[in-house]
Amino acid sequence: MTSYAVGSVNGDFASLEKLLKTISFDPTQDRLWFAGNLVNQGPASLAVLRYVKSLGKAATVVLGSQELQLLRRAYGVSQANAGDSLDEILNAPDRDELLKWLRQRSLIHHDSKLNFTLAHAGIPGEWTFSQALTFAYEVESVLSGSNFLSFLENQKQDQSRWHAKLRGWKRLNFIANAYTLMRYSTAQGKLDFSASGAVDLQTEGLLPWYRLPDRLTAHLNLIFADDAGFADTAYPGIYPLSSQDRLTALKLSPAPEMIWVAR
Repeated sequence: MTSYAVGSVNGDFASLEKLLKTISFDPTQDRLWFAGNLVNQGPASLAVLRYVKSLGKAATVVLGSQELQLLRRAYGVSQANAGDSLDEILNAPDRDELLKWLRQRSLIHHDSKLNFTLAHAGIPGEWTFSQALTFAYEVESVLSGSNFLSFLENQKQDQSRWHAKLRGWKRLNFIANAYTLMRYSTAQGKLDFSASGAVDLQTEGLLPWYRLPDRLTAHLNLIFADDAGFADTAYPGIYPLSSQDRLTALKLSPAPEMIWVAR
């Protein structure tokens, strides 16, 4: 059995099919880890969502920002963003089943045997691994429970710094945003949710989140979807899955291998 982590598909079912053909994926034998943002932007979000759900235990999915946007749209708490291509899902006969399935997905996945950890955007530098799991569960339990609509209604980018005394929606918002939107940060841990693009093009003082000094999960092998386009040099224990004009997979093995196809 071989496991692969796959970057942001973004509704591009044709590229996903091409990638799975390239790695000779066998759903009866192999496993796929999806780094979130399965949907939106591309023309076939519904096909992607249905296919990944149909894989059952052969697929592990963590949530990205586009899944949360889909849920907000579906439950009437958000308007369409520029470039949204979610209407096919929202009008599908099986939409409720698909949305329920998404609400039951995680924000982080860890496999001790493979020695890899997956999150859509990453893990804030101030969190230990144990905290990362606990904080993710706080959001996951609300999102999968009966109070999920209140969470979606109150979701916003209202916190850029973690503090242990955060409570209520502000706490849950920071956790959700960190896992799904985090890209750049100051050395003091203040997150910048709008910065994107190559490391060399950023204003002074901004660092990719994984380059924060004294990051408490530096011992983990972390996989994330590089939607920012960091264009950074290799960094120990960090495996960004590029989505810039390509769909990328990482073979999860003692000698990890990046595989990609052009979009």
